[in-house]
Amino acid sequence: MSLVHHLSVSKLGEAIDGGLSPVSIVEDCLSRIKAHDGQINAILFCDPDQTLEAARRAEAEIRTTGRRGPLHGIPVALKDMIDVKGWPTTAASRLYDGRIAENDAVCVANLKAAGAIMIAKTNMHELTLGSHDNPWFGKVANPLDPSRGTAGTSSGSAAAVAAGFCAVAIGSDTGGSNRSVAAANGLFGFKPSNGLVDATGSLPTARSLDALGPIATSIADLRLTTEAMLGRPLVREGAQRPVPIKSMTIAICTDLYGADLDPSVACAVTKWLDGCRDRGARIIERAFPRQKAFVDAGLILLLHEFAQDYGGQIDAAPETVGSAVHAMLDHARRYSAQDVAAARATRQMVQNRLGELMDGVDILAIPTAPGLAPRLTDEMTRVGDTHVPFGMAGGTFRRWANMLAMPAIAIPVSSDDLFPASIQLAARPGADSALLDMALTVPNAFDG
Repeated sequence: MSLVHHLSVSKLGEAIDGGLSPVSIVEDCLSRIKAHDGQINAILFCDPDQTLEAARRAEAEIRTTGRRGPLHGIPVALKDMIDVKGWPTTAASRLYDGRIAENDAVCVANLKAAGAIMIAKTNMHELTLGSHDNPWFGKVANPLDPSRGTAGTSSGSAAAVAAGFCAVAIGSDTGGSNRSVAAANGLFGFKPSNGLVDATGSLPTARSLDALGPIATSIADLRLTTEAMLGRPLVREGAQRPVPIKSMTIAICTDLYGADLDPSVACAVTKWLDGCRDRGARIIERAFPRQKAFVDAGLILLLHEFAQDYGGQIDAAPETVGSAVHAMLDHARRYSAQDVAAARATRQMVQNRLGELMDGVDILAIPTAPGLAPRLTDEMTRVGDTHVPFGMAGGTFRRWANMLAMPAIAIPVSSDDLFPASIQLAARPGADSALLDMALTVPNAFDG
């Protein structure tokens, strides 16, 4: 049975402007958490009394002085590696048992200043690098169909949005974590340009790859939430400007992911491209040389940087993390200093040639995953006659955006299945505003 209940930042804002109480909105979300999270397992921490008090303050402020902005009175959930003052931040690991945040993360402080209401901390893969079956907090089920999984690592964040436990959630994206979960749950997931959103007050995965961003039910909500996280509007600047779809050039690059697609995904992508052509876009193909070396370099850097931050802590308390995290740490320690240096050089070389990839291109379009929502049991997704790991596909299908510092959005696209497929749209580093503008003009599963 589907447990989907989509809320919208934009539409809730209109309703608040029309007199709807933020208290009523929060009460409804808390009721849904109480009724359905036992089946979904998206929430790690929730303080209903504190959240309702924040909603009452928002209601009083709005009645007295009006709304501060589009997030005022809107419930927001956060991946449990982002600090909220006075709340636990555990990264879904026993390594951080008893850790209470002394301050808000910078993005949380900005969200609160915008009037947003923090409603819950969400489940996730342990330390953002464990498996979908968290040894301490369990698996997160997909609200579209609880026999399916949510992918990761921002698993609980996406499930919370899909189930209507909040209007929008904040996750982290190091190798595609906001985009993979958006794909599995039929949502929109945004990985901003690396460094756009201040990560101070959040636990890292791999600092040079990390990006904090929202998961939402529309592109418009991605922009509104990103701007609230920044504490300022996204500035339309730089070399890349948004263009209307009738003037848009979209590049597809099968070399970049270099893997088979399930027919359901391949068909959905083809139909999406046809829809873009029908609206006037030009579709071209681009090559991506040395794909394997680039993918390998991304894994080396991710694991090396993770080990730098967490290796000593885990060694000091090995019983507090699960076997999947230990396996990743062991893997990281097999890389030599020469391996890491070579990976950095490979990354720099490809970054230096990004202009060739994007020359004359407005949007790069890549499938978000090789198949549809994975099985809950083992996080495998069907690709033709076989099954492949949905999460590990991030190395080829999603981590390129982190390696290249590009903003990328996963958008749902219609398929012939119960579950939508997903495609990523990416633009040059720093062109976040232009990308969001252009994404509004292309087809998605919610058109019409």
